[in-house]
Amino acid sequence: MSRGYMEKFLFVNLSTGEMWEETPEEKLLHDFIGGYGIGARILYSRQKGGVDPLGPENILGFLTGPLNGTPATFAGRYTVVAKSPLTGGWGDSNSGGHFGPQLKFAGYDAVFLTGIAEKPVYLLLDNGKIELRDAGHLWGKDCFVTEDTLQAELGRGVESACIGPPGEKLSLISCIVTRRGAVAGRSGLGAVMGSKRLKAVVARGQREVPVADIEAVDRLRKEHIAIMKKAKGMETMEGFHKYGTSSVAAHFAQSGDTPVKNWGGVGVVDFPDSSGLSGDAATANIETRTGCWHCPVGCEGRLKAGQGEYRYPAGTRRVEYETQAAFGTMCLNNNTESINMANHLCNCYGLDTISAGTALAFAIECYENGVINKKDTGGIELTWGNHRAIIAMTEKMVKGEGLGGILADGVKVAAAKIGRGAEKFAVHIGGQELGMHDPKFYNSPDGTSAARYQMDATPGRHTQMAFGPASFTTQIVNSAGWCLFSDLVGGNTLRHITGFMRAVTGWDRSEDELLKCGERIINMRHVFNLREGINPLEYKVHPRIVGRPPFREGPLAGVTASLEAQVYWGLGALDWGRVSAKPSRKKLLELGLDDVAAELWPPSESTSRR
Repeated sequence: MSRGYMEKFLFVNLSTGEMWEETPEEKLLHDFIGGYGIGARILYSRQKGGVDPLGPENILGFLTGPLNGTPATFAGRYTVVAKSPLTGGWGDSNSGGHFGPQLKFAGYDAVFLTGIAEKPVYLLLDNGKIELRDAGHLWGKDCFVTEDTLQAELGRGVESACIGPPGEKLSLISCIVTRRGAVAGRSGLGAVMGSKRLKAVVARGQREVPVADIEAVDRLRKEHIAIMKKAKGMETMEGFHKYGTSSVAAHFAQSGDTPVKNWGGVGVVDFPDSSGLSGDAATANIETRTGCWHCPVGCEGRLKAGQGEYRYPAGTRRVEYETQAAFGTMCLNNNTESINMANHLCNCYGLDTISAGTALAFAIECYENGVINKKDTGGIELTWGNHRAIIAMTEKMVKGEGLGGILADGVKVAAAKIGRGAEKFAVHIGGQELGMHDPKFYNSPDGTSAARYQMDATPGRHTQMAFGPASFTTQIVNSAGWCLFSDLVGGNTLRHITGFMRAVTGWDRSEDELLKCGERIINMRHVFNLREGINPLEYKVHPRIVGRPPFREGPLAGVTASLEAQVYWGLGALDWGRVSAKPSRKKLLELGLDDVAAELWPPSESTSRR
């Protein structure tokens, strides 16, 4: 028996209503851990290349990791996977909250869905009971109403992962929402749910996750918490509990870390007053602080109802850094309450705040340069820093109205639809808007901050920290159901997760053995893209991202990110081809990916053609 796992996958064909369970092989669990590790292996094995991301053959997966539902610290995250309609390649996104543990308590490590339902449905997993139920009364409702309605109908303890109207309308930046704002935001996977007419997946259970050595897990949890309590610096356990990531936004806006004015501006010049993005501003209206399932930090904040110009409801989530940057510095907006409102709208309706804020910054720059006008915006004066206009257009985005409906497909598609030179202002890689950290700020000789935006299987991803071997730990964390914040509040992430994995699963694996799993996972996600015809070396990287030309003022004056050198180094370290980006046959066989090696390197093809 594989401890830490329920040893059960559920497969659902929404077209036929057929449902079946499978017991995964122990080798799959051992080699790919969980989350998007197992997700990538399953989709590569069971889904042919070239399928329509919004068609019936695209597999949509909801996956947990072995640490979910155990006393391990930070064990509250689940992952959604599918072929991304935004990039046309590998898509994954993860979220905190309580849904992941409840999915395991309901008896499943993962749920995979194919097909398209004849009418809107939701999938109920209720402590062993599996049922597809009519969701006609929920279709068209926002995520909060959907969640409240399901709880009222099904009773206490249910956790739902659902979409709102943008997902139903197949917005390419729509997302999946649980717990009134815990969001699997990236890759446009809300549109995949919408294409399948799947309104929600709902889980509840009382089953216990088997653990190999519960005393060891409890001891490790206490040790980890003790280390975090002693951490010093900006990102302490106490600081994260109080502010989450909102404590860094104002400082980062001036330091050069945060992109400004659609990646074209300098904080100290274009956005000198960032007080509205401070941690104190973000928490000024705080009502309660809580967190994900059994998290010792509890970095989630909930606000009192907005009393001023922006009347967001009580219980609105306090903004986090990425959202502050997207709707703040990117749009030159220093109005705290408007950013709170934008966050509420996106969470309530189901739009990725990073992509939505970037799309707004793109639209503002188009407006300021005469590419679009008031006729296009519906009368909205879409200028830099105009917080009222920003909210008005956000409302159009979440409702899919006018220009807002165009922006809700992301900047690449919006630029193509607008034309007239709009492509100049569309900052993305492979169709995905970037996370809110400027790679020029981390331009150390041994860093790969710029390369990871280009080379990760999900380009532009803020939750991938590097390209190359330095990313292996991140693959482990994301696949195990752990939270990346474990690395920010003290301790040694690899050491801690190795201890928890050993105590939970009973597999006596060293750090190096787990890192090999991380390497296997990064290769699995990458070869999915190669099969789709995507070579990340061929992505066009917007020159602003890397500083071409470099800024003349501010902390990053004269800095150009060493993208090509970073990519070149990472390819060598991973043993990937420097032209084809293909992993070598030797590397794939070393990782146990024999079937992938046979497909990528047929006998007739020389290994020298790399």
